Amino acid sequence: MPMLWFIDLEAHEQRYTVEWKKYFEIQLGDAMFDHSPSSRVVEVIDGGETSGASTPGAFVDFAESSWYKAHQIRRMSQAFQKGLVQNGHRILFADAWHPGVIQCRYMADLLDIDVTIDVMWHAGSYDDWDLLGQKIKDKSWSYGFERAVFDAADVNYFATQYHRDLFIEKLAPADAESAEVVGWPMEYLTRKLGARAHGVKKDTILFPHRLSPEKQPEIMQLLEPHLSDYRIVYAQKEKLTKEEYHNELARSVAVFSANQQETLGIAMYEGLLCGAVPIMPNRLSYKEIYVGRCYPSEWTESLEAAEANVENLVGFIRNAIANESPDSLEEMARWAGIDHFDGRALYACVFR
Repeated sequence: MPMLWFIDLEAHEQRYTVEWKKYFEIQLGDAMFDHSPSSRVVEVIDGGETSGASTPGAFVDFAESSWYKAHQIRRMSQAFQKGLVQNGHRILFADAWHPGVIQCRYMADLLDIDVTIDVMWHAGSYDDWDLLGQKIKDKSWSYGFERAVFDAADVNYFATQYHRDLFIEKLAPADAESAEVVGWPMEYLTRKLGARAHGVKKDTILFPHRLSPEKQPEIMQLLEPHLSDYRIVYAQKEKLTKEEYHNELARSVAVFSANQQETLGIAMYEGLLCGAVPIMPNRLSYKEIYVGRCYPSEWTESLEAAEANVENLVGFIRNAIANESPDSLEEMARWAGIDHFDGRALYACVFR
């Protein structure tokens, strides 16, 4: 029987991965049934329990993430050894930055098992503003690893055209045709957040990102005195649970970004679903998803640029809050969801 081996991401309360742990697996199973009823199985390979801790300024604890992946490699190695992985099976890695991609290709090739390996690229050292791009000083090894993963995979998935192009431009892999732009499988958000803001007091401008250099929280701090009639909340000053974070989204009239790095801009979409106006620069994946809705990128290229454009930024924020109607926000959310926050394109590739 054809099987999909799903190598999942470790769950962290302050990331979307805690939701992927539950919803992505369910959506995969439903999509598999829709594409070929009663003829496939999804086998989830996790790495065990984690503490939920993270390295300061990062989205995971990098040491803990490594042993989580090591446990997944061990489980997949046992599956190969026992003959459970067979011709025609697919192996989907929820995160391409995983040494198990190389290990699975190694085992499949040397054991003469014809499998298809699919990987999902969230970010990497090829993005200078990503934490990996900032922390890894000698890119010779990390670029080599990223190229090797890309080449070891049969299909490489990117959430946006922006990130696909960035990867191809920076790393120039041998077979760029294996890169597919599919959005990300986040259709569960519509069900979770769609009606959440009704009847809730709307008085907050939310900064939903990590407090790290590539997210430029200092720009929100710069604007804060000029927006004193609003409650300004930095989501990660305290370790909010997912429920508490969603409550803040529901209370928000706007979500603000000055990001220099962003894979997909999930927080902007979450805000939209809760009736908040997304305020973001015309760069990165934002300009692809929210065409014509972004402020000029040069206003927040740096803190100095923001200081020179305080009046422009404050005016843009106030104007957007005043003029975006609930209907226009709902329409914007609908199209963003269809084009970028839906897994149908991914499932069509995985189960073709």
